[in-house]
Amino acid sequence: MLRAMPRIAFRLWLKDDPVGIETYVKWHLEPFDGLYDLIRAAGIERYTIWLDGTDLLLTREGATPEVGEKLDLENPVHKEWAATMTPLFQPRVAESGATKPAQVFAFQPDGERGPAAGQMTYRAGVKPGAAHTGPVAQAWSAQASVVSEALRAAGVHRAWVWSEDGSLWAYVEAASSEGAEAALMADPAWGAFWGSIAPHLDEVSARDGWRRTREVFRCD
Repeated sequence: MLRAMPRIAFRLWLKDDPVGIETYVKWHLEPFDGLYDLIRAAGIERYTIWLDGTDLLLTREGATPEVGEKLDLENPVHKEWAATMTPLFQPRVAESGATKPAQVFAFQPDGERGPAAGQMTYRAGVKPGAAHTGPVAQAWSAQASVVSEALRAAGVHRAWVWSEDGSLWAYVEAASSEGAEAALMADPAWGAFWGSIAPHLDEVSARDGWRRTREVFRCD
């Protein structure tokens, strides 16, 4: 059984509109005055948002996993923020809200935090359906010791991996993203692990492994 982890992840989706996507990015890189204070007042820590195409992964820490769901929704800053952001999301966000991918792996969650420059979120495409999502999730658990040793040798400080139908997401903190990526690519055990799940990945991910996403927001 996985131990309780201090970091959780959520998924949201932007409309397939380049202008809208860049508007979302702009107002997250240059947020409204008071937004950081609102987030911190809710007890949220180390909050980052990552973009891949129209897909967003929001991941954060806090005293309790759900603490960030207690934002002051009546705060004028939050109301202005929501009014600006809501039209940019796909209709399913209004209909069903965010989803939570399932955590399938964690590496040293209580360890030393990596520097901001060494933090990255990666994504791999998984063939749709439980026949593929299940075995991929199980592999991260079954081969946790092998994966952990590869990450440790690559200079990774902490890491979490989440699974959902069609995707695998990983948040990684390392001394250097470039250094960790190079070390993992050269590690036979890491390569063998990815080879073991390759039949369940989409063509690009089976060939190249996970890919970087784009950081669009940070509130430490």
